[in-house]
Amino acid sequence: MAMVHPTEDERRALCEWLTANNVDINTVPLESTFAIVEEPDGRRLIHYIEFVTTDEGHRQVDPEDPSTAWKRPTSALCLVDPPSWLNIPGTRA
Repeated sequence: MAMVHPTEDERRALCEWLTANNVDINTVPLESTFAIVEEPDGRRLIHYIEFVTTDEGHRQVDPEDPSTAWKRPTSALCLVDPPSWLNIPGTRA
């Protein structure tokens, strides 16, 4: 799910859900997409895009495009399902 222009309710719910899953919301770009993927070992992971940051938490510049922030795909363990109305792919009903 990509939320380019989320409503305030969507933004708040997304932030609460990510925080509940130990994701630092300050590292997640607004245009990030989200999906919950079940691994062969049964773990459920949230796949999303994050900013690459320094140890101090500052965003790094993309070495291939110095006019943008550096981003990369990453994942986090899904401990808490999102509200169903957010329509995150892979969410259990």
